[in-house]
Amino acid sequence: MTTQQFKPVPEPPESLERVEEARRAVPLVPDPQADCCARLQDRIGSGSRQDAEAQGASSPVSLTRQDAETWLTFLRALELVERKQSGYARTRHDIDRDELASAFRERVVGADAALDAAAGQSGDAAVEAAFEAVRDSVPEWERRRHDDWESVWRDRTERLLEWGDLFGVDTS
Repeated sequence: MTTQQFKPVPEPPESLERVEEARRAVPLVPDPQADCCARLQDRIGSGSRQDAEAQGASSPVSLTRQDAETWLTFLRALELVERKQSGYARTRHDIDRDELASAFRERVVGADAALDAAAGQSGDAAVEAAFEAVRDSVPEWERRRHDDWESVWRDRTERLLEWGDLFGVDTS
């Protein structure tokens, strides 16, 4: 059986605690009335003013609905959230960095190839090597969807590497 893969990759947070915070925004028991995107926007989209100031912003970071949808799908890819017939529900197991790294590599489009290609490199060289590894797998419709698809996918590839760092994937 082929493992389902997911494409959306949000901006990575500073810590795994933020990932757990995002997961806790999703109900434990699926509720067809729950608006998981709104819950994600409320929980992780309005970080504290202290967090914003630490990042050089004057006000808390806001999360758009599209950003929340990306997060929800990404949490599914990491097997932290499941889509049930009656809505979304968070999983009951504890967050484990090794399990997250494994799910990330297996279930996020391009993650495995990007991380392998970046091994032994750093900075722009790692991003370029990772992008070259996924370039040929970018579907034609994605290439037509964006005027500068290479820039869009290079940014996505950079986020893949940042998530890999967060999950402790060794690419050195």
